[in-house]
Amino acid sequence: MTIMNCERFLKAKLGAAGVVLSFLMICGAGAGATSPTDGWLITPQEAALAPAADAPGGALLDVGRQESNLGPTIEVLKPNDGDRASAPIEIQINFVPKTGAVDLTSLKVTVVKLFPFDITDRVRDYATSAGIQMKEAKIPAGKHIVRISVADTDGARSVKEIEFEVL
Repeated sequence: MTIMNCERFLKAKLGAAGVVLSFLMICGAGAGATSPTDGWLITPQEAALAPAADAPGGALLDVGRQESNLGPTIEVLKPNDGDRASAPIEIQINFVPKTGAVDLTSLKVTVVKLFPFDITDRVRDYATSAGIQMKEAKIPAGKHIVRISVADTDGARSVKEIEFEVL
């Protein structure tokens, strides 16, 4: 679809204001625009989302989630579960293989909210088969629950959830 055809389609569906908004979102609002996360590992807007349901089974979209430690051991050194710390936060997580090598393509990092959201792409540059290392992660004040999941080359998966508070 050409840009002109795309513009006509959007104008028909969304009106003129929708076309402008759509192009700004798609094109990043022009040269010099910042990313939607602007360097945040968890944005202030995401941190303000509704917390995970306290009902048995966890968050609304956790259907089918399996707790497992058959895969690599996930050692969370910083922040520790239940820690309170000032921003920026240092993140130090080790992946220790058990049977097969760590399969980094299986890594998934999710912030647990009523509707959990994936931040794997935001940590990918800091992840290796040895773990995740970030010296100064931008995370807003508040309580956060993060779920880390990784598998080995044999397909055995481990999941670890941590809760911490940024002051």
